[in-house]
Amino acid sequence: MRAFAVIGLVGIAVAACSTTPPPPPPVQQPPVTRPEPEPTPEPEPEPEVRTGLIPPHMADRDLVRVAVLLPFSAENAGARAEALRLLRAAELALFERGSGNLLMIPKDTQGTPEGARAAAMAAAGDGADMIIGPLFGPAVSGAASIARQADIPVIAFTTDTTVAGDGVYLMSFPPEIEVERIVEYAARQGVERFAYLGPQDRYGMAVYDALQNSAGLNGGYVAADSFYTGDVEAMARASARLASGVFEPLTPEDALELQRQEWVPDPDAAFQAVILPEGSTRLRALGPLLVSQNVDPLVVRFLGTGLWNDPELLREPALHGGWFAGPDQAARERFETAYREAYDSPPSRIASLAYDAMALAAHLDGGERGFSRAAIEEEQGFMGADGLFRFRSDGMIERGLAIFEIRPRGLREIEPAPLSFEPPAF
Repeated sequence: MRAFAVIGLVGIAVAACSTTPPPPPPVQQPPVTRPEPEPTPEPEPEPEVRTGLIPPHMADRDLVRVAVLLPFSAENAGARAEALRLLRAAELALFERGSGNLLMIPKDTQGTPEGARAAAMAAAGDGADMIIGPLFGPAVSGAASIARQADIPVIAFTTDTTVAGDGVYLMSFPPEIEVERIVEYAARQGVERFAYLGPQDRYGMAVYDALQNSAGLNGGYVAADSFYTGDVEAMARASARLASGVFEPLTPEDALELQRQEWVPDPDAAFQAVILPEGSTRLRALGPLLVSQNVDPLVVRFLGTGLWNDPELLREPALHGGWFAGPDQAARERFETAYREAYDSPPSRIASLAYDAMALAAHLDGGERGFSRAAIEEEQGFMGADGLFRFRSDGMIERGLAIFEIRPRGLREIEPAPLSFEPPAF
């Protein structure tokens, strides 16, 4: 892997002087009367030519410039580390997919809206044709106003849907699309009554709203819900509120019989599936808490979001049999292999977003529609490191997601990701 270099140019002015003899005294001449010159019209101003940053070794090329805005100097060490992994993934796509005239220009947002705004101004001054990043919602807002004034499309990595639209596209995994996919699949399996058990924060409420909308669109409804804010004790109280007295414990004989059968929704159950929008250790606590209230996964199907795509969860028996929507594993594995070979380290979960954003820029480079909104919103979509995706006119992303089931020995793909899109819904 060739290293990416940033070259600075310094202009140097040099003045020279010498000694000459004094001139002879002037000779008096008679006055000469000259006619007044004809007034000349003011020249028309030259049209502004957008040149932008041109490294010396690329001076003879018709450049396409892609600025990458990331928090390289953020106060948070985790954000700085993620910025480096995202930059590496973008660089990988540049060398795998880019032509010789595609120039990547990294810009530091400092992890702040003000820094992102300054970085976007610098990118516009460098003649950027597209901006990739920023990473966080407030930084995207800071950069977006500048990008819109300069008519530069932005491919951002945040899941904050409030910043999308008007030339800002979200290359991310918003929970809404994951919920839509898993609810649609569950409904096809016969689920009509859904429940929600999760945090009362921005992420949780996005999942809850998507659950209500998706259930209604698929002939179902949210039959029960319970929210919490805080630690495991708050989660336990919410679990009790959701399910206390609703389900009877299974007898050993009933449990054995259900284990032998393919799962089907219980037509008499108060709710047939429950979505748990948590991940990592919090999810490993939440699952058993729900089971302790007699909500048995043999009767009620546990559903998740992309936070469930974690090998550590395989060790929690309460989650076995649970379903969630996630990206195409084959495409993801190809990206991870290439990243490891290039950098001798694994990529982060979201590093693929930067790869796909730069690969998209490489695809649009040289196309008849350039970096126009029509080109970015291509109806057929694009195939990336996380599978099929496309952007809507409102800046939101649509993805072709697979359905996975958690098993003790690994994830089982129970429905593959689609390879093409239906006509756009919006």
